[in-house]
Amino acid sequence: MIRVEELRAGYRAGFRRAWREVLQGVSFHVPRGAIAGYLGVNGAGKTTTIKVLVGVNAPTGGRASIAGHPVGTPAAQRALGYAQEAPFFYEGLTARELLGFYARLSGVPRPERAPRAEALLEEVQLSDAGDRPVRGFSKGMRQRLALAQALVHDPELLVLDEPLDGLDSMGRLHLRELIARQRDRGRTVFFSSHVLSDVEAVCDHLVVLDGAKVAYEGPTAGFMAQGDLTIEVRLAGALTADATAALAAAAGDPPATSGEVHVVRCATQAQADAVVDAARAAGLQVVALTPARHSLEERFLEAFGRPRQAAGGAA
Repeated sequence: MIRVEELRAGYRAGFRRAWREVLQGVSFHVPRGAIAGYLGVNGAGKTTTIKVLVGVNAPTGGRASIAGHPVGTPAAQRALGYAQEAPFFYEGLTARELLGFYARLSGVPRPERAPRAEALLEEVQLSDAGDRPVRGFSKGMRQRLALAQALVHDPELLVLDEPLDGLDSMGRLHLRELIARQRDRGRTVFFSSHVLSDVEAVCDHLVVLDGAKVAYEGPTAGFMAQGDLTIEVRLAGALTADATAALAAAAGDPPATSGEVHVVRCATQAQADAVVDAARAAGLQVVALTPARHSLEERFLEAFGRPRQAAGGAA
């Protein structure tokens, strides 16, 4: 659905309008029907890429296409729906009027506009607020309205820039459910986000930027599988000083203890086996061995370090 090849792009910034190239030969593809997360630290070029895909910025090199059509062409524009991070709406219009307006701009035939607006208001749970001016909408309501606007012409692809930013837990949950439903309807979704727990919850495909280049592209599970495997050994019983020392020597770290329950984290199967042997020798009960990989956020920080503001502040 999305194909990007050796893409170069940037923007002018500062008083002197100096050129800053953000993307330096980025290549990736997003298959049809996927929900793809676009990740990277601040300044990696996520928003710049999205602006190229939706036709706002022109690339300075390379190629990008949507559904086989070069970005910026009418065919590519018809294939995508876009919701930006901070959506702008005409504040005096109601949600119902806005969707009708955007349907008209998108070329939706007149007889289909009102029914489609009603269906989308129902979809994003704004039916009760459909006749209220948008100026009174909360951020969560605006984000849902932005998604409805992006869907108004029934596109094949949704491109969303930080759709979950600044929402509370319930707002994020509702938007995650809306995004997941688009895959069930055969659409492709491509979105950037700093909330990696949300990306992990809904995305089956990842594109990860690092240093203006793609560091990973492929299934979400494949990226997370690159992280270290941790095995938690849960023990029960009274823990003596000698047993604590033996467990620490086997695992490399002392156990985490709460009362007579002790958890030892092991980086390898050999360490876990040594911990079990030491526990049995100390008369402790082995309650459970639980293999666990890092979350997407932990894996991302492990691979790229803690998020930092890149020079120039590009998104």
